[in-house]
Amino acid sequence: MDAEKFGTFITQCRKEKNLTQAELASKLQITDKAVSRWERGKGFPDISLLVPLADALDLSVLELMRSEKLESEKQYLQDEQTTAELMTNAVEMERLNQRQDHFLTWTVGLVTLAAAGVVYLFGHASIGGALTAGIFVSFAVIGLCLQVLNRADTNSRKAYGVFTLFSLGFAGYLLYLCGIDPAVLLLGLFFVLAMLTFL
Repeated sequence: MDAEKFGTFITQCRKEKNLTQAELASKLQITDKAVSRWERGKGFPDISLLVPLADALDLSVLELMRSEKLESEKQYLQDEQTTAELMTNAVEMERLNQRQDHFLTWTVGLVTLAAAGVVYLFGHASIGGALTAGIFVSFAVIGLCLQVLNRADTNSRKAYGVFTLFSLGFAGYLLYLCGIDPAVLLLGLFFVLAMLTFL
């Protein structure tokens, strides 16, 4: 299933209904950021939202899943292949959403443990202090990942850039308090800022 085609179709149908992203989000009881993410082709709604989303846009679930309005819905509904395609698309949407969530979760966990392990093993902090510093390092890494995933969206890049810099600054401060050499911290900061420049 094509995320960009789906996003364009949602945008078109929402505008035809004279709804803003916030109004559509309110009808679905979700955030407008989720609607924006779908419309930018960066993900799909949860399976549980397909029927409410179709209803809010006056579409059938089949039209929503195919990302096109159908002239004769009965003709398509009678076709077993179309029903199978509908189910396959729903499963694929859910799998893509889960894959992205798992990637971000594993990244946070692994980076936190790696950074905390280094700080703790070199005797710079207690386990709690090392984990706290590791969490902020992982937030900075996640900010970078989200910038890469949303590089086509200028507004998202700015928001993730601010988030990354804040996380990086706080992590640097915590690592400094843990006794990490300032020269090493400056070298790390230079490396991250260079990465942000080239993304």
